[in-house]
Amino acid sequence: MITNSALRTTPSGIAVIDGTIAHLSSQLELGKARKVEFEISFLAMGNVAQAIAQLPSNPLIKCKGFLAAKNQRTRHILVLHIDAFELLN
Repeated sequence: MITNSALRTTPSGIAVIDGTIAHLSSQLELGKARKVEFEISFLAMGNVAQAIAQLPSNPLIKCKGFLAAKNQRTRHILVLHIDAFELLN
């Protein structure tokens, strides 16, 4: 995780946190290893947001979730919505 905002709540009291996460892996493409490295914005809500807020700085995590457009007007900008994560370090 590169950055994250302070934990906040929606008007209905749901915990929310967002920020930027980095990805680094090696993937096979046409039988050859390809280094994949990028940064993407993330959003987490509820218990997941509260847990992310408690993580130490620069944790190594494995995330589960889905990609969605940032909003209706910017469909080409994607955000990773984290549903669950596992601390790896």
